[in-house]
Amino acid sequence: MNRLHRRLRRILDDIRQGRHLEAYIVFAVGLVLFVLGLLNRVDGQDLLPFTVAALSLLVFRTATPPDPAPASPEEVLRERQDLGPLRALLERADDLRVYGPTAINVLASAEDLRRLVLQRGGTARFVVLEPSPAALAQAAVQLDNNLDLAPALHSSLGALRRLDQYEGFGWRRLPFNPGFSLLIVNGDRTDGTVVVEFHGFGDDTINTRMHLVLERRSSPHWYEYWLRRFEAVWEAALPEPSGVPEPSADGAPPARPEPPVNGVGPGSLAR
Repeated sequence: MNRLHRRLRRILDDIRQGRHLEAYIVFAVGLVLFVLGLLNRVDGQDLLPFTVAALSLLVFRTATPPDPAPASPEEVLRERQDLGPLRALLERADDLRVYGPTAINVLASAEDLRRLVLQRGGTARFVVLEPSPAALAQAAVQLDNNLDLAPALHSSLGALRRLDQYEGFGWRRLPFNPGFSLLIVNGDRTDGTVVVEFHGFGDDTINTRMHLVLERRSSPHWYEYWLRRFEAVWEAALPEPSGVPEPSADGAPPARPEPPVNGVGPGSLAR
């Protein structure tokens, strides 16, 4: 029903903005003639000129395809439940890139990620929040009230460390939350998808957040923009220093060694 509603809204937007009017006119006239034919109000001779005109239009539009129409807001702005199961995305993912304060909704399916992406030769890069008191306090203000941030991040860090043994996997930690999450599937391919989840302010639940779904073919400019935002997040984040103990689930900071000089350390992405 939602898909039909979006399709009808798209048709109305096309008509209001003068897009594809000839196709809609031919369709409307053809529908009227079809109904009249069923009622025996027109015969085959009356339908011949319309048939020739419709075929001519079809050949013309096939030879000169129009530029893709910009997607309507209803097509790119979604709720979380509109995105479907994560497994469906992982099944077609050769390249997965994720930033989330905890990324717990993706890492809860770590077994699917390992089996459907990494063991098939794919790559995955994750960035999550640094489990410091300052970072946790800042992110807690932005995120919904139902999220136990420190325990969720603690669980995600454990999953990331277990996945780090697989070739093609890498992860880093960001010392602040930029106010959005990113999930990118096959980012460099023509059929890639970028999902941007905007963090509100004191949301009641995660399902109330706005999700922006972009495809390269329909919005190449903003698709590339958000690809670059992930790379900026990746460059700003740091690999986990060696020898760092597990953080406690209550958010208490673990003892840490001195950070690398100038914030530069070895990367953990194995290609």
